[in-house]
Amino acid sequence: MLTLLKIENIAVIEKAQVELGEGFNVLTGETGAGKSLLIDSIDLVLGGRGQRELIRAGADYASVRAVFHSPELAPFLRELELEPEEDGTVILSRKLHRDGRNTCRCGAEPITLSVLKEIGSRLVAIHGQHDGTALLSPGAHIAFIDGYGKYAAALEDYSDKFRRWKAAERELEEARANSAQRETRIDFLSFQIREIEDAELKEGEEEELTARQKLLSNAAELTENANSAKDSIDEGYDSVSDALSALESISAIDPSMADSEERLRGVYYELEELRRDLGSYVYGLDFDPEELTETEERISVIYRLERKYGADIPAILGFLKKAREELDSLTYAEEHGAEMEANVKKLGREAEAAAKELSGLRRAAAEELCRKIGDELTFLDMPKTRVVPRLTPCPLWEKGAERVELLISTNPAEEPKPLSKIASGGELSRIMLAMKTVFSEVDNVPVLIFDEVDSGVSGRAAGKIGQKLRDLAKNHQVICITHLPTIAGFAAHHLLIEKAALDAGMKTTVRAIEGEERVRELARIMVGDNITPAALENAREMLEQ
Repeated sequence: MLTLLKIENIAVIEKAQVELGEGFNVLTGETGAGKSLLIDSIDLVLGGRGQRELIRAGADYASVRAVFHSPELAPFLRELELEPEEDGTVILSRKLHRDGRNTCRCGAEPITLSVLKEIGSRLVAIHGQHDGTALLSPGAHIAFIDGYGKYAAALEDYSDKFRRWKAAERELEEARANSAQRETRIDFLSFQIREIEDAELKEGEEEELTARQKLLSNAAELTENANSAKDSIDEGYDSVSDALSALESISAIDPSMADSEERLRGVYYELEELRRDLGSYVYGLDFDPEELTETEERISVIYRLERKYGADIPAILGFLKKAREELDSLTYAEEHGAEMEANVKKLGREAEAAAKELSGLRRAAAEELCRKIGDELTFLDMPKTRVVPRLTPCPLWEKGAERVELLISTNPAEEPKPLSKIASGGELSRIMLAMKTVFSEVDNVPVLIFDEVDSGVSGRAAGKIGQKLRDLAKNHQVICITHLPTIAGFAAHHLLIEKAALDAGMKTTVRAIEGEERVRELARIMVGDNITPAALENAREMLEQ
């Protein structure tokens, strides 16, 4: 349950601390005192839309802190990687800055706004005038029934099968629509693949060809220089040969020159090896103009492919791989059109079967829901009212095989008609309360907040609404803003919202009242500010009853 609400800088509320108790809590106050601001504050701390207009004039921020006792929420908090308090306390807080920034926390841990909404949706359900609007919208009625029915698994199964069927249908339609484009693309890819494959490219080939082309282009100059070098070495070779013969003669007489002889012999052998290398080199430079032409043509082929498909041979080969994969995919799609059609039909049959099962469960839930709503309306002084479901078959859509609308008859002699054509404001309030009462059987949200639930009702009907709210409070904490003393009298806890004029403007405060002060507030609601002894006596009797 919600035990404490701390509000700061929300509109005319500078600071307020609201303590709430178990069971039925009611909030009353003069018109314009700021009762709706409490609902706005709670909605804000639950992750609702944060409007900067809520921030009190002159303040930089608005903040709300809500303290709950909810041990049942601990497993969910652990799923969110938040550590719950051992005593079951859950503290949510939100600060809205004037620049639009949000600061959200669970306990001391910072959380995102979406996480705050997730946590808040499991703690509090706020029911206000928008619920009446939803009642009048047939499009929302299927959600009412599905929310009540215990067939979430069947609903999810149908939704999954419907999504898969529609995805397959879209894929088939795209394949058909793109048939001409696909043929063009297949032809183009085939040409590109053939052009690259015919070139028979090899990695490293371009570098080898470039080096060979450079060599062949300069063959004449290289031959001339190599021959010149060889002739010079030949001359030196003969001189070194003569010198070596002389040193051999010297070292034979004077061994101290043997080392010089060996050194010169090494030079002699080096020159001899150089002569052979240069001879081989010149022989290999035998210039073939046809080879140069072929090399340059091959380089030209590679350059042309690089301009079209990639910066180098590895990039071209990568393009070829992707083109082959795309061609295989397009060819497969073309060849398996019949297979795709068969798959669409198969998935459609599966979706129809799931929809049929869902329809049976939905119809049973709708009839049970309407019967229970009727029972609740009988208690709420609408005994002749019938609520009936109308399930109209339709082509499969995301929700199933039917459209759903709740119809109502407030007169046994009249056929049920849409809610928007029959129900008055007071009747809508009671229908909404009846539905919330029925939903409370399957709804695990511990805190229920009702705003404007007394719209359009009075007298005996208001008393019945008060009783129903009190009954709801046996299994939930109920917080209700009301303008009717008949409803306020049923509450276990009464909070008074007051406004006062200050030099700096208006100020709103919230405080708990009981005893004679509560009697006086009920009397004020009955007759206004001119409270009479009779009104006070009526208020006492109301509380006693």
